[in-house]
Amino acid sequence: MLWSLDIRGRSGTPLNEVWGEDDPRAHLGITIPDYPNLFVLTGPNTTLAHGGSLLFVTECQVRYVTAMLREMISLKMSDVTVKRSVHDAYNDRVDAEHAELVWTHPGMTNWYRNASGRVFSPMPWRLVDYWTMTQTPDLTEFDIRS
Repeated sequence: MLWSLDIRGRSGTPLNEVWGEDDPRAHLGITIPDYPNLFVLTGPNTTLAHGGSLLFVTECQVRYVTAMLREMISLKMSDVTVKRSVHDAYNDRVDAEHAELVWTHPGMTNWYRNASGRVFSPMPWRLVDYWTMTQTPDLTEFDIRS
């Protein structure tokens, strides 16, 4: 994901170093700590492996990003960055949910898992749950600069 782009965070760290060869992570598959105002569409753990429409997921993400941009404009924010604790807690929930699904079963072979066995591509949520999660950005989940 994004391997050909040189995206650097506030710290100067390239995103491809943070994600490594095969371990991309993002809050809601959209935002990453240390990367202000970077909003990813169809990011980590947002593809589908169980039916549905990727267009639906993308529409959820675009609505979320658009709502965040409206908040940024109306509240005169210069940048927003998801908090590390929020990002990490979300990814812990992703991993815990995947642990209950077939994609992590030892007898299952698939490309969804990285070299250490973590599922990084499909989302573990029902589409209606992801729709709910992305309805409105929660500004308390972000470090904000004006």
